[in-house]
Amino acid sequence: MFGKIADLHIHSFYSDGTMSPEEILIEASNKDVGLLAITDHDILDGSVELMKFYEKYDIKCISGVEIDVIDNGINYHILGYGVNLEDEEFCDFIKQNRILLEAVNIKLIEKMQHDYDCITLPDYLRFTYDKTKGGWKALHYFIEKGLTKSLFEGFMLYSKYEHSYNCVQFPSIKLACKYIHNAGGKAVLAHPGKVIKETNIDSFKNEVLRTVDLGIDGIECYYPSHIRDITNVCLEICEERNLLITCGSDCHGEFEDTEIGEMNIPIEKLKLGDIFSR
Repeated sequence: MFGKIADLHIHSFYSDGTMSPEEILIEASNKDVGLLAITDHDILDGSVELMKFYEKYDIKCISGVEIDVIDNGINYHILGYGVNLEDEEFCDFIKQNRILLEAVNIKLIEKMQHDYDCITLPDYLRFTYDKTKGGWKALHYFIEKGLTKSLFEGFMLYSKYEHSYNCVQFPSIKLACKYIHNAGGKAVLAHPGKVIKETNIDSFKNEVLRTVDLGIDGIECYYPSHIRDITNVCLEICEERNLLITCGSDCHGEFEDTEIGEMNIPIEKLKLGDIFSR
């Protein structure tokens, strides 16, 4: 794998991406990716499928998932790497989190049905869509009902109703880390520069350190929207605390703009501990 690049944050159509696990592998192979993980939102199916046939390609893969949590009022995302995908307790935890993730959308529909004659909860629950188009159910439902013309216009409805992930009881960082560790995995803080809104770099660092103390094993230091100062602070914390250093494109296929491998980070530049053995 020497000389190849890593991308440890990719979404398949099992969550909100547009590609199948095999399509992801093919694209990664074309981009000279040598280390890869599918980290779908609160669902393991994409990672399970990936691990069944990745050996056909010249790419090392590790199991992964991206877990929604709420901590300090912030919707953090925790990446679980090297988890045992057959661990029943962990699988049940992820399934429950997926139910909570959809509950966010259901609660928005419950608000909207009072204002739109075309919106009802029973109708929404019956609705199906083509998952290869990316995004999630509610965004497609809004298009179907003529309220929006694109998936991204749907985000405005969440803003209009001041609707956030805080409306459900997602687990804490500490609890998510506990489940990841019990399943033999490592917990990595995803894209802190994206979710922490502190503009002062010292305040940002303090908040990252607070999360680290809750059981975090590493930080996704290299991320498309991270400015240099954010990346450098994350790297500094990882060196100070002997934490894992990871990178990811957060590619969702055609649903978003980032591409597999776009960070172009050599595997050797990361600090991955014993993730390879998992």
